[in-house]
Amino acid sequence: MTGGQVAALIGGGMAGVHAAEVLRRDGFDGRVLLVSAEQHLPYDRPPLSKALLRGELALADCLLRPPEWYEEQGIEVLLGVSVDALDPGRRTLRLSTGEQVEFDRALLATGARPRWPLGLAPGCGPVFALRTVDDCLAIRSRLRSGASVVVVGGGFVGAELASSAASLGCRVTMLEAADAPFQRVLGRTVGELFGRFYATGGIRLVTGVQVTGTSVGPEGARLTAGDGRFWDADVVVVGVGVVPNTELAVDAGLRVSDGVEVDAYCTTSAPHVFAAGDVANRPDPVLGRRVRIEHWQNAQHQGTAAGRAMLGIREPFDGVPWFWSDQFGLNLQVAGFPDRADRVVVRGRLEGDRFAAFYLAGPTLVAALGVGCAGEVHLSRRLIAARAHVDPQRLTDEHSDLRDALLASDVPTA
Repeated sequence: MTGGQVAALIGGGMAGVHAAEVLRRDGFDGRVLLVSAEQHLPYDRPPLSKALLRGELALADCLLRPPEWYEEQGIEVLLGVSVDALDPGRRTLRLSTGEQVEFDRALLATGARPRWPLGLAPGCGPVFALRTVDDCLAIRSRLRSGASVVVVGGGFVGAELASSAASLGCRVTMLEAADAPFQRVLGRTVGELFGRFYATGGIRLVTGVQVTGTSVGPEGARLTAGDGRFWDADVVVVGVGVVPNTELAVDAGLRVSDGVEVDAYCTTSAPHVFAAGDVANRPDPVLGRRVRIEHWQNAQHQGTAAGRAMLGIREPFDGVPWFWSDQFGLNLQVAGFPDRADRVVVRGRLEGDRFAAFYLAGPTLVAALGVGCAGEVHLSRRLIAARAHVDPQRLTDEHSDLRDALLASDVPTA
């Protein structure tokens, strides 16, 4: 029986909600406390750059669970409250309200915050980052038809926002430091392909840009590059990555590198404290090194795994990462670790709206990207998890079943 115990979940995102759900589902009958610094009930983040930004959904449509679910499950939610201190030895939390909470097990699901490389702070005039629903609503209020929008950073959130803004009639420019969008993650060939998609979607893409200065006025902002070029905008959205929220863990003396370090069971260096989601840095058996994954699917599944670990159910979490992006009428899906590859082979025509790119490290499939090819990506996830050796020629053959590419005798058994 766990009736007298307390499970404290720090963070109101995907990982925290799924941990709470599995705690109740698998028999925890003690107190479940979910502490969120945001004023809103936990919500789904993908619509922030898409349907919610375009005004096609309301916030109520984006909630991870309806309000009554928390009451039905006996989950106590504290909104607009942060945790100021975590003491793993005494097993206590000090809340921003001044209250001290004793816990038996705690989960760090504190997520991440936007990186600000321009010397600006959140809420600086017309300059925004897109991370929260409040960010989304503030940006949406400025996306009138004809408005000039500059997106700094050619990553997935920036691309989705650019696509949404263009669909609302905005004039959109995307500034990317690399030679092509997604180049660091997906490679130059695929990045240049997406650059062409953006042009077709009405986006002005400028690559090789290092923004070195920003001036903000009452009506807009001017961004200046190191070579003297400048861009004026009614709205600027900075999307150059995120920083994990590790301050609480650092102050608590937990082991932290790029994120809060956990083992295969989501346990931190303190045995009764767990971590999951964007903030967690875990060992990956495929890569043979630690990784911190910032995807929706990872937060969902790792939150579930952490909840079970909090119950003493020791099942290693080692899922192959997978995520999707909807932009410019295309559905893009990626599985695995593209940055580990030494070559890329393609099935289909890169110029079309349906193709798959397979990323290989030697003979081993380490990642797959699909546009309109969800089945190929999901099958690839299983091959990546098996560290499968594949036949590149069969991968590229559109008439061959992808499973025929598997060299069964070469699948590592370790």
